[in-house]
Amino acid sequence: MLWLSGCAALRGPGAVPPLEPGGFELRGKLGVSDAGDSFSARFLWRQEGPDFNIDLWGPFGQGRVQLVGDERELALLDADGAVITRGPHEAVMRRNLGWSLPLGVLPAWVQGRPDAHWPTRGETRDEQGHLTAFRQLDWWVELERFARPAGEPAARELPHRITAQRGPYRVRLAISEWRI
Repeated sequence: MLWLSGCAALRGPGAVPPLEPGGFELRGKLGVSDAGDSFSARFLWRQEGPDFNIDLWGPFGQGRVQLVGDERELALLDADGAVITRGPHEAVMRRNLGWSLPLGVLPAWVQGRPDAHWPTRGETRDEQGHLTAFRQLDWWVELERFARPAGEPAARELPHRITAQRGPYRVRLAISEWRI
């Protein structure tokens, strides 16, 4: 986190640090529902290799938290950047937020593909060849609204809506902005 803020400071106010090859940045809305409970927030997600930084905030910027980590560990930070807790992804999110995301595989899913480390079943594709659905790790994943990221004419089309469901638990990402 200090590295990201340091890069922004070196480039001037409002500047966005460049992404490493294979990295991405997403903005959008997140919805999580589980039987009778639901949660929604806006997000800004920056992925650099295995490292991620996901800002989450509610209406009017309320309840801002950051999820910072890699494929093994997650740190939950408050709005001031202080670490609230750290540990395994699901345990930290369930204990402190009441819900969790499949952060180990979600970076691949938002890029329109299954995670290469786990088997998949039931793949379906649309007429353009986009992967539109698959099953991985007991999750049924649907990918929709494919488009090229703005300002990236050579980029491949990426999904702008991802829905992952496991039993009554559902995670939906509606991506409004992609940067690769």
